[in-house]
Amino acid sequence: MRTRQKNKIRKSTKYIGSAISIVLLITSLTSLMKSVSDENIKTRTEEIYNYTNTFHYDYQVNLVNNRYIRQEAGTDKTLAYVTDLIDTTDLTLNYNYKADKTSNLQYTYSIVGRLQVVYTKDGEEQKIIDEEETILEEQNNQISSDKITIQENLQLDLKEKNDLLEEFKQELGMTIDANYIVTLKVNVKTNIEEKPIDVNYDSAIEIDLADKTSKITGENDKEDTGYISKEYSVNGAKNIIVIIIDIILIAISIAILKYMLKARTTNRVRNEFRQELNRILKLCQDKIVQISTKPHDIQENLVYVKDFGEIVKVSEELFKPILYYFDNEKQEAWFSVITGNTTYRYILRGGQ
Repeated sequence: MRTRQKNKIRKSTKYIGSAISIVLLITSLTSLMKSVSDENIKTRTEEIYNYTNTFHYDYQVNLVNNRYIRQEAGTDKTLAYVTDLIDTTDLTLNYNYKADKTSNLQYTYSIVGRLQVVYTKDGEEQKIIDEEETILEEQNNQISSDKITIQENLQLDLKEKNDLLEEFKQELGMTIDANYIVTLKVNVKTNIEEKPIDVNYDSAIEIDLADKTSKITGENDKEDTGYISKEYSVNGAKNIIVIIIDIILIAISIAILKYMLKARTTNRVRNEFRQELNRILKLCQDKIVQISTKPHDIQENLVYVKDFGEIVKVSEELFKPILYYFDNEKQEAWFSVITGNTTYRYILRGGQ
């Protein structure tokens, strides 16, 4: 009986199979760890709402009757205004809130004025006055919409504040910097997918005080956008399927890797086999006849010899050719000498 041959594979096949199994193992392990991590978190974050605040202001400076500067100069935004010639200032404040979906919007807004006075000592600014007053009391509104529009017109008279600051400078002998800040304060509240949303927005306009000239400055056409996100529970069923698939792939890759590591490579054996076969064919080419059909002999009439030299002796003694058949599937070379009902055979095997 023939002994069972160990699994043999080409060296290149072994290397390629091992590399593929390692890559598959690493990929599956990475996916498994990610799936387990996602399963523990059980949340995903999605944007549910976004909104944009837009602010624009305009103004006109009204001058007292004087023989120096015409009234039309009060609309020229490129000019500075002589403080002593300013009567009142008309301000127009425009605010817009625009969202990506309609909801119940509750909003309040107010306008405040803040007087700030700074004295500079040894290069360091020191705030000496910081007073706030209400210009417009808080307004409350509610609307079902995706937008809010607010427009307020104000008339500011800052002559008294300028006169008071001038007296302050003269009596105390202090050089000061002062400005008056007008701020529109808006608060918007709504509820999206049971998540409360609270938006606060402030816009400021500064007017110079206590100086020979005054300018009005602020961020005009200012726009900013906010995004609201919400966490949702992850459906664990999909993760469980991925985890099962990853475990199966890990098991398969380990089995392949184990098989590749245990399998014997055939490159060297096959090369030796080919070398021996070529040597035999070249040495005895005048005695060998190659046949294409595999011999089928009766076992009782079959005699196996131990080496090729015995076949050569039998061939010479009996004056018979050596029949040669190559089994490509099993990588075996059969050498036979037939006389009467008896067949003498030597088999050269690729694995021996």
